[in-house]
Amino acid sequence: MLPLLLLISYRAGRLRGGPVRRLIASEFVALDGVMEAPGHEPHPDGRNAWALRHAGEDQQRFKVDELFHGGAILLGRVTYEIFAAFWPTAPKDEGFADRMNDIPKYVVSKTLESPSWRNSTVIRGDPVEAIADLKQEPGGDILLYGSGDLLNSLIGHDVVDEYRLMVFPVLLGSGERLFKDASDATHLGLVETRTFESGVTALTFRPADRLPSSRYVEKFAWTGEHMRSWQAAQDTERVLATILFTDIVRSTEQAAAIGDQRWRRLLDRHDEVTRTEVERFRGRLVKSTGDGILAAFDAPTRALRCAFALTDALGDVGLQIRSAIHTGEIEIRDDDVGGIGVHIAARALAQAPDREVVVTRTVRDLATGTDLAFGSLGSVSLRGVPGEWELFTVSVG
Repeated sequence: MLPLLLLISYRAGRLRGGPVRRLIASEFVALDGVMEAPGHEPHPDGRNAWALRHAGEDQQRFKVDELFHGGAILLGRVTYEIFAAFWPTAPKDEGFADRMNDIPKYVVSKTLESPSWRNSTVIRGDPVEAIADLKQEPGGDILLYGSGDLLNSLIGHDVVDEYRLMVFPVLLGSGERLFKDASDATHLGLVETRTFESGVTALTFRPADRLPSSRYVEKFAWTGEHMRSWQAAQDTERVLATILFTDIVRSTEQAAAIGDQRWRRLLDRHDEVTRTEVERFRGRLVKSTGDGILAAFDAPTRALRCAFALTDALGDVGLQIRSAIHTGEIEIRDDDVGGIGVHIAARALAQAPDREVVVTRTVRDLATGTDLAFGSLGSVSLRGVPGEWELFTVSVG
């Protein structure tokens, strides 16, 4: 029965102009998973051209052969704009640039109006449906280059037929990663490896046809005793604390209005004020969040007094802030803190009006009997946090 089905599928493909094309994700990736700026395009920390530094003649030939065997290129908008800025005037090395310019190109974008790069077509609708249609057309395989967001959006739809990962022996430490945290679990089978003279390794994977397993899944399964031991070790790093988050109101607009130098001076003043006030109220300044802070206190009233002092002191230097406070268990992580208590405070900050201090019901109940007045904001859902949370604004009564 199976050979007959394969024959029918093959003949159907031939009637449409040939075998069904494959979608091949061909990517450059560093050892720490970063895929951003392998060429001279900008990297947020200047760590670009890392792939070019490890390039050799044999791997260039590998990429040339791949491109000439392909029949089309699929790109996301960002990668498309990088390529469109470079390849039309790029050096004509082994015909690679000519082929890049001549090959049909498809860019997935809802906003790109008029693609200027030769032989480019914009896909505005569902990319999964568009790719399925492209696969039925005659021609060589479709190559997806870069375009990390696009690739991750396709992984759960079974449209990527092969992953060609050229792994470079470099740890970049920052930059956009190829595979995102939100990606679905996807099991692959390794079908080919090749190591180049530079130490770069090309790994070719295809989707696995079944969920892999082995006897070790059961042999090394955790028992209830293992889990209790692990939980006991984790609990030693958990403490009850009050978390304060602050955020500068409309920081992006203000920075654009006054210019980089003046904004930098304002941020420096912000950092001085926050450090002084947190120490004055016996808190611990955990870290800066760019345009705000994360601080921890041993009592909610100290966190509240600090938030009021920060609102006034930063207002005097021309910065409006908003604040959010929650009391709960947190995890101590060296110089950082984590856990659900931190997440609740961070999510509550998004609900805070300008120049206001917002707290959870836990903080309100613990601070009852002081000179503080609380106004209800109602119950809200906090993204990523189970249940409904009642929030309050706070002022000095």
